[in-house]
Amino acid sequence: MNSTVPAFCFVACLLALIASPRAATAADASADADAALVSPLIGETTALVVKLDTARLSWPDLSGTEGLQNPEFNALVQQAFQGAGESIEAFRKAAGGQAVYATIGIPLSKTEWPVFVFLRESPQVDQGRLLQFLGTKGPEGMIRTDSGLLVATPAGVADVRVMLDKFVPSPREGLADVFRAVEPYPVQILLLPPDHVRRTVEQLMPELPQQFGGGPSSVMTEGLLWAALGFDPSSLNAKLVIQSASPEAAQRLATNLPRMLPSVYQATPVLQRVVPRETVLALLDTALPEVAGEQIFVRVDRPESKRALVTLVVAAAGAFRDQAGRNADMDHFKKILVAMHNYHDTYRSFPPREEARDQQGKTGLSWRVHLLPFLDQRELYDAFRLDEPWDSSHNRPLLARMPDVYKSRMPNVASGQTTFLAPVGEDTVFGGPKAIRFQDITDGTSNTAVLVEVKPERAVPWTAPQDYTFDPETPAAGLQTGIDGRFLAGWADGSVHQLRSQASADAILRLFRKSDGKPLDRELFRDPNAPVTGLSE
Repeated sequence: MNSTVPAFCFVACLLALIASPRAATAADASADADAALVSPLIGETTALVVKLDTARLSWPDLSGTEGLQNPEFNALVQQAFQGAGESIEAFRKAAGGQAVYATIGIPLSKTEWPVFVFLRESPQVDQGRLLQFLGTKGPEGMIRTDSGLLVATPAGVADVRVMLDKFVPSPREGLADVFRAVEPYPVQILLLPPDHVRRTVEQLMPELPQQFGGGPSSVMTEGLLWAALGFDPSSLNAKLVIQSASPEAAQRLATNLPRMLPSVYQATPVLQRVVPRETVLALLDTALPEVAGEQIFVRVDRPESKRALVTLVVAAAGAFRDQAGRNADMDHFKKILVAMHNYHDTYRSFPPREEARDQQGKTGLSWRVHLLPFLDQRELYDAFRLDEPWDSSHNRPLLARMPDVYKSRMPNVASGQTTFLAPVGEDTVFGGPKAIRFQDITDGTSNTAVLVEVKPERAVPWTAPQDYTFDPETPAAGLQTGIDGRFLAGWADGSVHQLRSQASADAILRLFRKSDGKPLDRELFRDPNAPVTGLSE
């Protein structure tokens, strides 16, 4: 299942906490109006509702927060937030300064997932920019409903028109009360477990696992009828409200929560990679549940909670920035791979073709230069002297004109250098004395990598005939991996994948080599604990 959708909720929370400076304004709508607006897009399987009020986001003032005077820690905060303000302001402008909503249902199948992102129609809304944030493309990516809503589905979900045609609204009673529980907060996340899910849990799991506190599953099914989480970015305050079926049910769940939440963290490897365990425990220690009648309250509003929360935001901001940068790199990879295919269609080989090589099969310029005409860079290509090396007095100044498609997302990469390299070694597509053709890749183009992203220290001048010369003993050592432990790989068939870097050296060698006759076991690149597959477009 594509990870874009659950990421929307993560991004919504994150945006609230790292928003650029702006004075808060009054809420655009009351809880009753919010409930009326979202109800037509709530179905039987809807489990989550998100509201992000872009007009009310403001940068948190950390200067007076106890425990945040440490210069080194403040430097980390600033580094984590660097550049985020511009992106968030762009999101605000794309939404026309109004609230953006999402309703997220339980997947019906591998290809059908009722997820909608929507807002009120307005001349100020930049639909194209919003679709870019969602990863959705095409003129039909966002449509207008009869009620005056602009509705889209994130990338990886079925076409919005198809989803709406099949969708049957099933409004929830008391929805306004759920919104009202966190009405003052600019970011609101509502958990609404459907009744049929509650019944299924009780039937299939009558007893909770011990790591979740044990006891009957009614601790959860009766203890959590709904939950509402709110964030106030200006004060770094957060509030969680849980509605239970009775005061007794609320007390039972509140007693179990301190044991359950660390267990959820322990059972979520991807969360462990993003947020240190001590940060989660520190936050939980200062945000204890309180019971009032049928409701449970958890507040993050005390000074001792601030540092833990900000540390959490720093980690989350790093993860968000990492994934956003990786998405941009994937787009660059796809353009480069398409150019490689077009080059092959023209010259019947991967670049550089035989005519561009000397008698020893060497070339003075990188394959990246030879691809320029197929990347809409014909003028730049014509500026090179192809019979001279990359660092000749004529060609070297052209380093400064590196196209955006070769530019890295990572800091500390020198101007004119790229981290988008081809694997070079025994039996690879690039780096040999002869131009390689598709028919030479006998292991199959869908089993052979021709492009990877390397660490900043392995960057090379983009025009130089230099690439990723790997050590066969540790072929993944120089690859750039994200917080989730995956690296980008572009395959000879034109597809782009995110692969688990902890795969064995033998598995990565099989991926890099084009004709060793060894089958590529894709399961070796999958992380069974990750929320997305190890091989994902």
